[in-house]
Amino acid sequence: MKPPSQKLWQTGLSLLWGTAIWLFLKIVYPAHLQYHEQYQLFLSDMEYWRERIAIPGGWADYTSEFLVQFYYHTWMGATILALLFIGLQLLTWKLAKRQGTPEVYYPLSFLPAIAVWHFMCDENAMLSFVTALLMALAANYFYTFLHTKWKRAMYVLVCFPVLLWMAGATHLIFMGWIIISELHTCFKKRKFLQGIGIVAGMFALKATCTLLISMQVQNPIYQLSGFLGYYRFPAVIPQIEMTIILLFIILPYLLARLPRTHKHVSAYMTLQSMTLAAISYPYILSGCNFDKEEAMAYDQLARNRQWNQIIEKAENKSPVSPLSVTCLNLALSKTGQLGNRMFEFYQNGTEGLIAKFQRNFVTPLPTGEILYHLGMINDAQRFAFEAMEAIPNFRKSGRCLKRLVETNLINGQYEVAAKYLRILSKTLFYKSWAENTMTYLYNEEKIEAHPEWGQLRQMRYTENFLSGSHGTDILLARLYEQNPQNRMAFEYLLAYILQKRDLKGFMNYYPSDANTGHEPIPRSYQEALAYIWGQAHKDFRDIPWKLSPQVMQDCKEFMRIYTSQPNGRQMLQTLYTGTFWHYLLFQK
Repeated sequence: MKPPSQKLWQTGLSLLWGTAIWLFLKIVYPAHLQYHEQYQLFLSDMEYWRERIAIPGGWADYTSEFLVQFYYHTWMGATILALLFIGLQLLTWKLAKRQGTPEVYYPLSFLPAIAVWHFMCDENAMLSFVTALLMALAANYFYTFLHTKWKRAMYVLVCFPVLLWMAGATHLIFMGWIIISELHTCFKKRKFLQGIGIVAGMFALKATCTLLISMQVQNPIYQLSGFLGYYRFPAVIPQIEMTIILLFIILPYLLARLPRTHKHVSAYMTLQSMTLAAISYPYILSGCNFDKEEAMAYDQLARNRQWNQIIEKAENKSPVSPLSVTCLNLALSKTGQLGNRMFEFYQNGTEGLIAKFQRNFVTPLPTGEILYHLGMINDAQRFAFEAMEAIPNFRKSGRCLKRLVETNLINGQYEVAAKYLRILSKTLFYKSWAENTMTYLYNEEKIEAHPEWGQLRQMRYTENFLSGSHGTDILLARLYEQNPQNRMAFEYLLAYILQKRDLKGFMNYYPSDANTGHEPIPRSYQEALAYIWGQAHKDFRDIPWKLSPQVMQDCKEFMRIYTSQPNGRQMLQTLYTGTFWHYLLFQK
């Protein structure tokens, strides 16, 4: 029996570990959780179950997808991962204890789980790797309780092929554990030939299982060993996966070989814990990509229409990644602030307004959000469909299917919308939305009365044309001309022209009756108009637009410094950051 103080110390250390993981995922890295959720679609359906378990590692894959659907709520995803990581650490320790490891080395049992945490910070690392590791470690643990060689032999013959099919490549942990354990026993008894025979038998068993699998599954040999489902790109096997597998094999044996001590146990455990924390902190951070986390966070906020939160986030730290800027500009437009505030934040040109289509599964989604809210419904539908079909591991996407339902409802394609709704009705978190949306099928009046879908029906293009055959500014102009109530199309049109630095085009599109309204001209438009007027006139006395006196004074001062001061560029970049003039002349 270990002393109560040691038991309390170990329990507290494991709980502290789980809490650290939960806080990291909930506060520091939450968007990565929702990123995983949106690129899969777990269905409560027997056909879906059969499809998943039909390949090596399928059970781990199916289990992980069941758990990942709960990432829909980040606190649930953080809780699941914290519990799984605690399970990895506790099983590592139990295996080390079965080999006779002293209690003092408990903190070292966290090492493999720390390596897994580092790997899981990669947005393409799948939860199936963690579930497969737990399966393999559990198989090892049960093996340690078998004391007769016949029981062990029968256990291996049954468990090895089952584990290979259920967990995939982590069966190598079980295989390595058996080889090391049996060799250790044989060499202690000086039965060298028996040890060699056991090793040969394990490799023969693996070769036989792989051969039998190849008759059922048409995949490359390296994938038949189970390297499926651990990474979003099926053809990629990150080296760290094999490093982690090797670490789980050898660490319990290495811990058991460390020197034993019965003095100053608490001091040794404290020192180990502090050293481990000091080493693991930078190691885990080295696996993080906070630029991607920022872009994912903006995308999720845009997906959930949290426009004010996007702007507040940008006010705290101006986004610089193209996807983040795209979402920020959308939020500014949806809150009626694009014309006034867009140059207060970093702008990367027209790509930050409506990015060109790219052949991947990430960038089409935020761009598709813009197209959808603008009323470019067919393009939004195309972007959603292409994004889903480009997912590397061939999964479906709840987010994409939901958007496909909306676009088909708006276009009156009810049979297609019904097909997608039947799929979503088999999910946990999209089911209620799907059931409610089914009431809109073939109900024109109800769709017209919907606050979003009805409005978007009125904003759609009324003429057919080939997408991509016109410039973006022409498409936006056509969208606005056919429906002058589409304020967002007007704002995006002028923003697009300004960010293209096309002053002549801005004057062509800027309405001649802009002064007739009661609302003041947005700040960026005023700055553009003042600059254009100042290029051809000495003063602003006869300017035909109602510009703010402050804008005219600032423009006059800007031009004076630019033309007369030797260090004018440096002064202007400091004094006029956040204006259209700064963007026009200085920002690349």
